[in-house]
Formats: sequence, structure tokens, C-alpha cells
Amino acid sequence: MAIVNKAEFAELVGYSPRQVSTWMESGMPCTGAGRKGVPVEINTADAIRWLIERGSMDRAEGSQRDRLALAQAQRVEFENEVRRGELIPIELHGELLRKVAGEVAGQMSGFPGRVAGKIASIKDPALVRAKLIDECNEVRDAVAGVLGDIAESFAGALPAVPDGAGDCEGPAEDDAGHLGEQQPAFAEG
Repeated sequence: MAIVNKAEFAELVGYSPRQVSTWMESGMPCTGAGRKGVPVEINTADAIRWLIERGSMDRAEGSQRDRLALAQAQRVEFENEVRRGELIPIELHGELLRKVAGEVAGQMSGFPGRVAGKIASIKDPALVRAKLIDECNEVRDAVAGVLGDIAESFAGALPAVPDGAGDCEGPAEDDAGHLGEQQPAFAEG
């Protein structure tokens, strides 16, 4: 018979300390619970016997069975996202960032030269502001164009998804249900 604290008992039985607190509130044998400054002591033999008699471990929120079912559902969802082309390899993310950073840097480096001549003779601040806004919109459009080109090249780099292949099912014993609607790879607007 070992005497352990709440965290040690949680680790021993494979549940969270929060779940152990719930069991303690429900009457699981322990000493020191609820008193400030007094450490909780759990007799492992008594507590495990109590859990088995109540079947608490099978019904516990976050039980091992629930965690396994969740992990299986997440794996199937991940595989579906890969098949549908919603996830891309990490190497492509680096390429995307390099291209976008290059375009932004080029646009911003050229900004003063493109704008200086246009606004040098303008005395009205409202017209200067309008010219600057126009140039900023040009920069934004150029970056958006690069992102569109990159999106198209990424779509070409991903494997084609045959009709119906994006919605695989999990193991026969796993009744995870519908995993969600397909989300667009890039937001429009």
C-alpha cells in the first residue's frame, strides 16, 4: 500500500489531477482534502478499489478510451486534410515566406523613388495623402498577385485528389462521425 499525493495518483492512473479532484469530491478515500495547508494523501490500494467498484475510470471525462478515440479521430481528420490538399509540406511554407518577403522588400525599397516625384510639387496635404494611399494600394495589389501566383503553384505541387478520396473513414470500430466541412485553402477578399 503506497501513500501518494494527488499529482502522483493522477500520473499513476493516467488521468488529470482535475479528474482526481472530481473523484475526491465524489467520495474517493483520501486524507487532508479540502483543508488548507494539509497535503492530500491517497492510499493507492483503497482509492483504486473505490474506482473499480464505482466503474469511475470507464466513465471519467478524458478516460483512456476517450483519449484513444479522440486521437484516432484527429488522425483520420489529419489524413483527410492532407488528401484534400488543405495541408501543405513545411518546405512549401518556407518558399511562400521567402517569396512574399522578397516582394514586400522590393516594393517598399522602390516606394520612395516612385512617390517622391509625384508628391514633390503638391502643396495640398489631402492630395499628398491620396497619392500615398494610391501607392500603398499598388504595393498591396502587387503582393496579392504574388500570393495568388504562389497559391496556384502550390496547388500544382500537391497530389491530385480523386473524387471521394478526401473523405476516408477511420477504423471500423471507430464511429467518429462526420469530421467537418472542407475549408478553403486560401481566404478570398
